[in-house]
Amino acid sequence: MTMYYTELDGAEPTVSIQVKGTRYTFTSESLTRLIEEKDSVKEEISQVHRSKRNMAGDVKAFFEAVYTDNETDMVVSVDDVNELLVNIGADPFTRSWSATILITATVTGIEASSKDEAENIIKDNVEVNYNDDGDIWVDDIDVQSVHAES
Repeated sequence: MTMYYTELDGAEPTVSIQVKGTRYTFTSESLTRLIEEKDSVKEEISQVHRSKRNMAGDVKAFFEAVYTDNETDMVVSVDDVNELLVNIGADPFTRSWSATILITATVTGIEASSKDEAENIIKDNVEVNYNDDGDIWVDDIDVQSVHAES
C-alpha cells in the first residue's frame, strides 16, 4: 500500500492510497464519509451477529424443551415448529386449507319460455373460477328464486 498527501494552491487537500494497483483519492469530506460508513457497516455486522446468537439460543431452547433424557426421538407439533420459525424470522410451514363458501349472485336477461327453462339455463351456465393455486368444485347450484322481469 502506498499513500500520498497532496495540497495544491486553492484546492482542498487530498489523500491518495494505492491498493492492489488501484489508486483511491479522498478529500477530507469523502474520507470522513468513508469512515462513517465503515462504522455503520461494523455496527450492522454486530447486530447481525447478535441476532444470529439469539436465533441459535431460541433453537436450542426449543429443542431442550421437548428433549427427554435418554430418548433418541423427539416429537414436536407443527404449530410449535411454526412458532419457532416465526420467532427466528423464517417463514412458517404452510398447510393446505379447504373452505366452503356461499356465493350469492343475480342473473338477469335470461330469455326462456318458462320458469323451469330459465332455472335450467342458469344451472347449466353458471361457472365459478378460482384464480390462485388450488382447485374449486361447485358442489351445488341452488337457484333460490326465478321471476319474470318487468
